[in-house]
Amino acid sequence: MLLHQIQELIELANPFEISEDEGYKPGQIGGMLLEANDFDAADLVLLGCDEWRGKGSKATPRSADAVRKQLYNLYLWHSAIRIADAGNVKPGAQLADTYAAVKMVIRELLKAGKRVLLFGGSHDITLAMYQAFAEEKCCWKLRP
Repeated sequence: MLLHQIQELIELANPFEISEDEGYKPGQIGGMLLEANDFDAADLVLLGCDEWRGKGSKATPRSADAVRKQLYNLYLWHSAIRIADAGNVKPGAQLADTYAAVKMVIRELLKAGKRVLLFGGSHDITLAMYQAFAEEKCCWKLRP
């Protein structure tokens, strides 16, 4: 259900492409990811952004996948944490369009009670992320 709400704004990540068809060892994050259609079961959702047009940006068009490649190789020792990868927010026609898309995707994930890890892109994407958190005050509650 959650994927349906954000699917037009994201491009799903391909773990096999990220691993260059090598796969992952047992316990590595890349091998423990939930299927794309199973976001509802996730505790943490990974989200990339390849926006590189921001002021003073040193990001490249595929920076999120570079981070993702390293992240997938890490080991997750807490198997009770379920992680899904939402892929990358599609860059908009204008920089402001990307900001709006990032904000909308994060807001929908927060509404669904998900924790979000955003990576890639230029530093100014942080403002769009902050605005999503500010609007969804529910995310500030600590879970037991």
